[in-house]
Amino acid sequence: MIRVQAGMPTSRFCQLIGIPERTYRRWQARTVAGEPTTGPWPMPVTERVEPYVVKHAEAHPEWGHRKVWAL
Repeated sequence: MIRVQAGMPTSRFCQLIGIPERTYRRWQARTVAGEPTTGPWPMPVTERVEPYVVKHAEAHPEWGHRKVWAL
């Protein structure tokens, strides 16, 4: 949108923001197709430890997120 309003060619725009033109074109194609440009990635570690984190957080509501994370 910004590139079009400025009347700037794609190659110059990509050079200004510091990404390869191929990456910009891929993101553009995904946006037009209605797909997310990135992710979602599987997070097996997060999913595995989440019940334990919730248990500690509920058992000790006075603890902050840093202390719960450290456990």
